[in-house]
Amino acid sequence: MKAWIITIGNEILIGRIVNTNSAWLAKKLTTMGIEVRKMITIPDEEDDIIQAFREAIRHADLVISTGGLGPTFDDKTSEALAKALNRRWVINPKAYKEVKRKFEAANMELTEARLKMAKMPEGSIPLSNSAGTAPGILIEINGKLIVALPGVPREMKAIFEENLEKILAKKAPHKYYAEKSIGVVGIPESAFAPYIDKVMKKYPKIYIKSHPRGHETKGPVLEIHITTYAETEDEARKLVEDAAKELMEKVNELGGGITHQ
Repeated sequence: MKAWIITIGNEILIGRIVNTNSAWLAKKLTTMGIEVRKMITIPDEEDDIIQAFREAIRHADLVISTGGLGPTFDDKTSEALAKALNRRWVINPKAYKEVKRKFEAANMELTEARLKMAKMPEGSIPLSNSAGTAPGILIEINGKLIVALPGVPREMKAIFEENLEKILAKKAPHKYYAEKSIGVVGIPESAFAPYIDKVMKKYPKIYIKSHPRGHETKGPVLEIHITTYAETEDEARKLVEDAAKELMEKVNELGGGITHQ
């Protein structure tokens, strides 16, 4: 199951806001056995949003967007998604009830701008938002899932964990994810790279990435991250442990040190 994550918001593109949503979602999906193939950030422009959704739907089994579901003029995700799918943009009865209830509880009028948060592509399933006002949007087309979530991190996380995670658990491949990190000092990344390559060839299900944390020639420090998917939890854990053991043995042979494992 392959996923694309689309982040929508000018505030991210100008560097005012750090895109933590994509990182959080990628970690969640990865641990569920869903392979994140691409993450993109686009502006609050209708044409960009339409194009991004259409491209993502062509290539991915799961598309998740964050941002652009609020009441302001630049919140265009829901309407743009409707256009991307060639569907009418309509008031969803279930979403309307949720939005109306929340504003009535706050003694606030349900204005046209606020009503916008209840409008979705025709045929959508609203995802209840316990941390905010705008519901998330879920649509399934030809076995593919398209999801639009709010950009506010606490709202995005609440909808994912309280609603979407259960849905994805039924769709996700039954694979188990395992990971392990090793801290290495005293060995340049360029010197250790051939040994990483050998271990990856020996364990085809393993992926190993080295992250330089020091200076290549004046004090090398590496973070070695090992990941895998397997059919059982035990197999996944054994794979990363076996690969880690071989790498640590090589670190010792080369005269390096291990700071953590």
